[in-house]
Amino acid sequence: MDKTKRKINVIGKICWILATVFTVLMIIGAAGLLLTGIALVAVPDRAIAAETSGNAEVVLSGEWIEKIAPEDVEEFSKQVKEGSVDLSLNAGKVQGAEKIGDTIVLQAGGALGNFTLRRVGVMLLVYSTIPGCLIYVGFALKGMMKELEKCESPFSDGVVKGMTRFAISLIPYAVIHTSASSIGKDILTSGGFDFDFSLDLTVVFAALVVVLLILIFKYGVALQKESDETL
Repeated sequence: MDKTKRKINVIGKICWILATVFTVLMIIGAAGLLLTGIALVAVPDRAIAAETSGNAEVVLSGEWIEKIAPEDVEEFSKQVKEGSVDLSLNAGKVQGAEKIGDTIVLQAGGALGNFTLRRVGVMLLVYSTIPGCLIYVGFALKGMMKELEKCESPFSDGVVKGMTRFAISLIPYAVIHTSASSIGKDILTSGGFDFDFSLDLTVVFAALVVVLLILIFKYGVALQKESDETL
C-alpha cells in the first residue's frame, strides 16, 4: 500500500512540473498575442493593406452536359464577358466558359478578400482568449497534481476538490475555443463577424469523464471515512 502511495506522489510531482511548464508557455503565448495585437491595432489602416485574389476552375460533366452544344456555351461565355450575365463561384466571379469534349469548364477569378494590419491585430486579440483559458486550466491542473503529490490517500477531500476545480476550468475553454477561432477568421477576412456559438465536443467529453471520476472518488472518500471510523 505504501509503495502504491509513493508512486501516486511521484507521478503527481512529475505531472505538477509538466503542468507548470504548460502554464508558463500559455502565459507567454497569451502575452505575445496580446502585445502584438495591441501594437497592430494602433497601426493606421492606411499604413498597409493587402488583397488576396485567386482563380478557380470547375469542370461540369454528365449526360445533360454532353447534350449542350458548344455554340451555346460560347454564347453564354460571351454574355458573361459583356456583363449581361453575372455568376459567382467560390467568392469570385465567373469570367468565362468553354466546352471541352463532353465537359464544360467554368473559369472564375477576382478578389477573394482583403485585410489590414488593424484587422490582424483584432484577430490576434480574439485568439489570445484561447491560451488565456488554458492558463486557467493549467493552474487548476497544477492544484490537482499538488494534492496528489502530498496526499496520504487518493480518496481524500483535497484530491476531489482539485479534480472538481480542474473539471470546471475546462468549461470556458470548451465554450471559447471554437467560437474564438471562427470569429477571428471572420474579422480578418471581412472586418466583421457573425457570432456562432459552438462547443469543443472533445473538451466537453473530457470534462464529463473527469466528472465521472470525481463521483467515483467521492464514493471512495465516503468509504475511506467509514473505514476509518470503524477502525
